[in-house]
Amino acid sequence: MQSFKYLLLISCLLLQACSTSKLPISRPAEQIATVEGQAIIKDGARLLARKMAIRDAIRQASLQNSSQINSRTLINQNSIALDTFTLRTTALINNTKVIDEWIENGIYHVRAIVRLTTGRMCTPQYRKRLAATAFPMVQLSHISMSESNDLSNGIPREISNILTESGAYLGRNKTHTSLYQKPDLAPEITGTHPYDISDDMTLAQRSRVQFVLSGVIRDLESSSREYYRGSGFISWVKSLNSYFFTTRSITIDVYMHDGYSGALLFQHRYKDQASGNIRIPKNVMVGSEQFKDTDAGNKITKIINQAVKDIEESLNCYPFYTRILKIEDNKIFIDAGAQERLNEGDQLVVYSSLGTINQLGGEQEVLGFDKRPTGVLTIKEITPLFAIGELEAPPHMLGIKIGDWVKSW
Repeated sequence: MQSFKYLLLISCLLLQACSTSKLPISRPAEQIATVEGQAIIKDGARLLARKMAIRDAIRQASLQNSSQINSRTLINQNSIALDTFTLRTTALINNTKVIDEWIENGIYHVRAIVRLTTGRMCTPQYRKRLAATAFPMVQLSHISMSESNDLSNGIPREISNILTESGAYLGRNKTHTSLYQKPDLAPEITGTHPYDISDDMTLAQRSRVQFVLSGVIRDLESSSREYYRGSGFISWVKSLNSYFFTTRSITIDVYMHDGYSGALLFQHRYKDQASGNIRIPKNVMVGSEQFKDTDAGNKITKIINQAVKDIEESLNCYPFYTRILKIEDNKIFIDAGAQERLNEGDQLVVYSSLGTINQLGGEQEVLGFDKRPTGVLTIKEITPLFAIGELEAPPHMLGIKIGDWVKSW
């Protein structure tokens, strides 16, 4: 009996130890690399060369982690007609610290410690602006007049709201606007001349945002509630099942465009199926508890949450952009401030235009204009909505003008 008590006590202690012991937390694998980078100093722009040298060091560090190289060589009449290679790395930059820097023969050198991670998410330094546009229905007949009319506006609104709540984005509600005159052809934006600025870039400039969120609702079709023909018990059961246990297909495409270049940065199709309570009552708003209580609303909510995760994974590492609003002597006013998490002392790269491609006989700037890094802007003053910085050389000497881009790296 005594031995049984001891055995019971030991068992309890073991159980307590197991219950209080902490399981190891899985963290992304990290790698620390010490690398050197270099860049040519052009027109005396040392800060820009330093920035480019640090970028070169980060690239060298990324190559030491996980990289894929694809090469292509074409031979024409015993000579090489084309010899190219592309490189892709899967490493993310956690932190970079410059430990040494020097100038030699007009070249800026840096030695840096770069901390890399194989994790799939970045923690962005600055908040990026995005405009959420409407998700039009490809088939208007898939939703009845007695159902909610908030889907086209509510789905992008909720995606934008959740991204804004994450602290990495600043959402602008433009869901009264749709980019797609023909939703079935999305993400192709029709109605503009091939050499005109695309609608997403026009919207981005007008709304002063970096990204444009768009999408289409491709399918919301419900299964038929018609009775099965025939007599007998089996036919009656099939008819009953068809009437009370209908299903609804759900297919939603989500896109994200770069408002500065018009490039399609993100495209994903989400599919699911609702059963049972597939109707979304009239006047029910997307994101509400009433919406989530319906099976169709619950499945759409899951799609919204998954789209947010996928967008964060794809775009959190994307660099921060903004534009120059005003130039006053050597002061540069940019369209970003405290709300984007800019701080005094931050340094951003200014990209000036190398020229534009214009329509024949016209002066309209069109897609295809080229930009190049011209200088480094050091932030001196911060306000909630804009910031003021200075360049290492006067703006007119660098060819910088209002509307030029400012980029985080």
